[in-house]
Amino acid sequence: MKRLLIILKNHSGSSVFLTAAVIFSLLIATSAGFEYLRLQIIAYGTRNAMESVVTQSCTSNYDRLFNGLREGYSGAYQFTGSDWSENVDDQSIYGFVNDQLGTKYNGGEYTKSNSSGYEYKITDLKIKMTNTPFTSSGSDEQFTGVASYTVIIPMSFGWQQSPPLEIPIEVKAGYQPKF
Repeated sequence: MKRLLIILKNHSGSSVFLTAAVIFSLLIATSAGFEYLRLQIIAYGTRNAMESVVTQSCTSNYDRLFNGLREGYSGAYQFTGSDWSENVDDQSIYGFVNDQLGTKYNGGEYTKSNSSGYEYKITDLKIKMTNTPFTSSGSDEQFTGVASYTVIIPMSFGWQQSPPLEIPIEVKAGYQPKF
């Protein structure tokens, strides 16, 4: 018993456990930092790609915006019978999403797959194209598109025990000719 007490009171080699604890803490902190950066990169990438999609859709409507109207002060309107009606194609944007983001549409969500399941999902995609007024009021109004969506990114830190990150994002882009 005395020998055991002498061994326990001996402090040689006691820094091994402290060093291991510090290295393990640094490893966890570094992993959390890299996970944060991964989430930011994916969210930023989807925002940029969706902005490109909205811009592409606004640009694809350019021929409707100034069709036969003097000076191009009007938005996308078409004369039908005795009245003017809006002539905006906002359905083409949904086709641009899969091409730009590399996703697949399935059951109301756009999913980007990888080897371990999915990298991210885009849900609740709503797109609103806003036409310019029929006549110009002298302001810098432009044909715009607004896309709002939620991106869902699974966490890789925490060994899939934590719920996925859900980020609501809104993107706005427009088309205005330069004279």
